[in-house]
Amino acid sequence: MKTNDSWKVQLRKGVFEILVLSFISKKPMYGYEINAAINEFPEFEIPNGTIYPILRRLLKNEWATAYWMKSSSGPERKYYEITEEGGKILKDRIEFYRTLNDTLSSLE
Repeated sequence: MKTNDSWKVQLRKGVFEILVLSFISKKPMYGYEINAAINEFPEFEIPNGTIYPILRRLLKNEWATAYWMKSSSGPERKYYEITEEGGKILKDRIEFYRTLNDTLSSLE
């Protein structure tokens, strides 16, 4: 089986927004921290820097907000947190994903 199957790559990309929204719904996080949290799951591992276009899209759609905070171990960090609208989107996307998963499972 091909490991760089483009369908699998696209499927993973579609799930990244759900992952990011899910992480920042639990607590505000900065970009590198979000990236590290995603990389805890081998099936979703992404290179550093890939997360920032997703974060910009979440800000543009007003599903997240951001603020700068001083760090005791270096420069200021930009923290992201979910908005009320982002919470609604997260809930909707998880429900849709579950529906798709249930449908696919029923086909086995």
